[in-house]
Amino acid sequence: MELSYLEQTLGIRRRTAAKYLTVLHIKPMYIGKDIYFSLTTFKRVMYILSLPGSPGFLFPGSAGRYNPRLLEDKEYIKEVTPEILKQAADPKVPAYMAAASGNSPAVLKQLLREPVGRPSREKK
Repeated sequence: MELSYLEQTLGIRRRTAAKYLTVLHIKPMYIGKDIYFSLTTFKRVMYILSLPGSPGFLFPGSAGRYNPRLLEDKEYIKEVTPEILKQAADPKVPAYMAAASGNSPAVLKQLLREPVGRPSREKK
């Protein structure tokens, strides 16, 4: 995806969009004057950052980065940690994302190798 996608979608400037990729540890591709990045990787990292129990994240250029109360809170981070990147790389994440978006169970069965939920009862 071209960097302008983040600019338009999030209403941010090009420089800020590029900084987002840096703090999320997403290495862009430079082709001429254009900058491209993996939207799938971006979405995976954002999904992990937004899960319950995840630390708060202070993006570059956000008002939160200048809020003293948030800066004192040790749970907020300003850059993605290796642990978060490892979670985002888990092969099951696309299935979890599909389930969260309300896609059909048939798609989930294809993505998951291990069965989910309660095991079926065996007939005697």
